[in-house]
Amino acid sequence: MARFLKDKQKSKGAAPGSLIFIGRQKMEQTRIRVIQYNKDYIKEGKLKSLEKISEYLSGDHITWISIHGLHNTLLIGQMGKKFGITPLILEDILNTDERPKFIEDDTHLFAILKSLNFNKEIRKISIDQISLIVGKNYLISIQETEKDFFEDVAQRLYSSQGKIRSYSPDYLCYALIDTLVDNYILNIEKLGNVIEEQEKILLNSDKKTIENIYHYKTELSYIRKNIRPVKELMTRFVTCDSELINEHTYNYLRDLEGLVTQALEAIEIYYTMVSDQQNSYNANISNNVNDVMKILTIFSAIFIPLTFIAGIYGMNFEYIPFLKYRYAYFILWGIMTVIAIIMLLFFKRKKWL
Repeated sequence: MARFLKDKQKSKGAAPGSLIFIGRQKMEQTRIRVIQYNKDYIKEGKLKSLEKISEYLSGDHITWISIHGLHNTLLIGQMGKKFGITPLILEDILNTDERPKFIEDDTHLFAILKSLNFNKEIRKISIDQISLIVGKNYLISIQETEKDFFEDVAQRLYSSQGKIRSYSPDYLCYALIDTLVDNYILNIEKLGNVIEEQEKILLNSDKKTIENIYHYKTELSYIRKNIRPVKELMTRFVTCDSELINEHTYNYLRDLEGLVTQALEAIEIYYTMVSDQQNSYNANISNNVNDVMKILTIFSAIFIPLTFIAGIYGMNFEYIPFLKYRYAYFILWGIMTVIAIIMLLFFKRKKWL
């Protein structure tokens, strides 16, 4: 399956709002984790479905519902009915090829983002889709895999570090996006270190070097495709005037918007660096070819007059000067050697050697 575009054969011709999972299933069973908290207490539970989710919702605490396993369309449909989420939004959530976006309606805020992970062993980027839904006193996060991208945020909730337990779900949403963006920068840095190491072997040009250069350009393009829209997402988030966003959260969102810009600038810097490496590689190859051609040209230039002399004395005429002379062969070799030495000295003086 192509990395830049997912196979949408299953959704071809389907009605808008159809709940069709587009992507690759990455875990067997769906896992639901529920964390309830307020300033004074925190409680965690695990669910198999959302049938009894209303028992975890109330006005005196915040509920974070974390769903792992995006392939479960029945569960996503159940979530839509329980929380009043439109089918078009659910369709976007189930499409893992959806670009990062921010949507606002009367009762919810929706954000679709991508997680980023660079595997140094295979030198490849993997992307997972993360969907965040902010309600009046709850937040729902939905992801493809069982990996705990937000475990640091959960630890902050348990340790009651900072203001996270005192603020509403919009601040929790900010904290989750902030974790993803921090992870962008960390993984871009890992990839960047590998790209910078590549510069050390550019002078030893071989086929593997250019293969690596094209590979890293592809990886950077893949990152850019999935992260560039986050800038637009954050702009819409910051300018949103929804009642679900408290005034104090806007300051944090503006700071996060700057962090997204920093991540995008890093991608552009490394993309330019890889392009420069490609140009350097091509220039190095051209220089090597020129060096070879220069040596061949010098040898050709030396042998042209020698071949000319040999050609003259190879003619089938009966009367040729020195043809019958006893030492003519050695004299001819002496003349040819002197000509070759004079030409080499001339090339060296011109710094062609």
